[in-house]
Amino acid sequence: MPRIRTAKTLAKRIDLQYFTRLSPFRRWRLILSVALPVIALGWIFGKNIFRSPHLYSAGPMSAAHAVFGDQCALCHVAGASYSATVTDNRCLSCHNAPAHTPRQTFTPACSSCHVEHRGRRRLAETADSGCTQCHSNLKTLDGTLSYDPHVSGFDRGHPEFAVLRPGQTDTGTIRLDHYRHLQPTVSGPAGPVQMECYDCHRPLNVNEPWPYSVAVVQPASQQPIMVGQADAQQRKRRSIEAGPGAYMTPFKYVNQCAACHTLQFDTLIPTPAPHDKPAIVHAFIVQKLTEYIAQHPEAISISPTALPPQGVEPEGNVAVPPSDNRQQRNFSSPLRQSETAPQRNIVRPTGMPAPRPGSALEWVQQRTVMAEGLLWEKNCKLCHITTEGPGGQLPTSVKAIIPARWFPNAEFDHEAHRMMKCTACHLDIPQSKLTSDINIPKIKICRDCHRQDGPAAGAAEGRCFECHSYHDWRKEQRVEGKVDISQVRGTGPAATPVSAEEQPSPTAPANK
Repeated sequence: MPRIRTAKTLAKRIDLQYFTRLSPFRRWRLILSVALPVIALGWIFGKNIFRSPHLYSAGPMSAAHAVFGDQCALCHVAGASYSATVTDNRCLSCHNAPAHTPRQTFTPACSSCHVEHRGRRRLAETADSGCTQCHSNLKTLDGTLSYDPHVSGFDRGHPEFAVLRPGQTDTGTIRLDHYRHLQPTVSGPAGPVQMECYDCHRPLNVNEPWPYSVAVVQPASQQPIMVGQADAQQRKRRSIEAGPGAYMTPFKYVNQCAACHTLQFDTLIPTPAPHDKPAIVHAFIVQKLTEYIAQHPEAISISPTALPPQGVEPEGNVAVPPSDNRQQRNFSSPLRQSETAPQRNIVRPTGMPAPRPGSALEWVQQRTVMAEGLLWEKNCKLCHITTEGPGGQLPTSVKAIIPARWFPNAEFDHEAHRMMKCTACHLDIPQSKLTSDINIPKIKICRDCHRQDGPAAGAAEGRCFECHSYHDWRKEQRVEGKVDISQVRGTGPAATPVSAEEQPSPTAPANK
């Protein structure tokens, strides 16, 4: 017969002691609730038992500090909590960090920007928050601001570069027309040439010869020279890994200009005048003409404005001006110029003939006036701003200034951008005709490649540290070392942990 099921019979099947038995989930929960506190306590007491710094290590050290990553006592203060950060005085015992600005309203701790135990290659790769905590709403102690007070990032919160803002012009004093120099018909040492940017603009670490440095005849004092790094080109931070190619080689007449812009001043003198102050040029011209007339006294018999007679051979490579009716001659000289080479800056007879000189001194004086007229009125004024000297005195030239660095408060590395052609960023160079033009790329061009998210956004790094530095390391003071190799590597007596009272006082506080 069928089985009858009632509530009473079903209740008898229920295990009334179920709560005393552990399910797999409850069993593991109990095990973990007991084991984890035990492990935590063992981890805490293990420091005193085994003296192992790894119990408290938050991660690997940066590349610069990895060599002493196991020697915690070199940086961490004895007796401090394991969560305590390294104090600024410990950092300043090795790094005499120069001040950021004396007008800052507060000084953040070193570790607020340079976070260790993250395995970073460079501690200078700081977060933007370290900069924007001040610069997003900038204030100073005296209330005077020199920079934009609201900069929150590079992508959107950064103003246009200061040198490109309205009213700014090139402060250089050398006249230069980029458009003319880039034409295919520009006159070179031996005919038309097509110049390139690299002919004149090169990073400092390039030692190749300059293509337009040596003219047909060049005095020994004007041979191409190596130019060192100017003060204005010194980097302000340590974090740039490239060589000195970050900035361009300073301009020198003998390196970039001498072959095309020769300073020949007389058909009889093959050696060009030196590129120097007017007084030195004047003395050079007088000396060369005096030496010539002493060797060729017969030249006094002709006017200084006339061409040399058939019997007087110029010393070198100067061809007879083509306006003369006589046949041009190539004079014997190992440095003589080709017949087809263009003749520049040659004194040519103009106006009424000058009176015939009665002595060698008068001949030199008359010839000097002609030569200096050519140099002052034609050659020098081509590039320099000159003023006439009063009462027949020598003219004066405005000091030659070519800005070597356009971003005095930021860093830029040309070497890191060497894959780009110059006009990819300097867009206006091929059409620039005025010296006052500032041909620095606008911030929009930089944003085409650089993003704040950097590699995470498939772009070049765009955080503040990429261009700006908190410390001006050019003003860093030397710090005397205090440990030996055995202490750094842990192969000898361990470095004694320092207490807060024993920490050295910084000689140059790290200000922000």
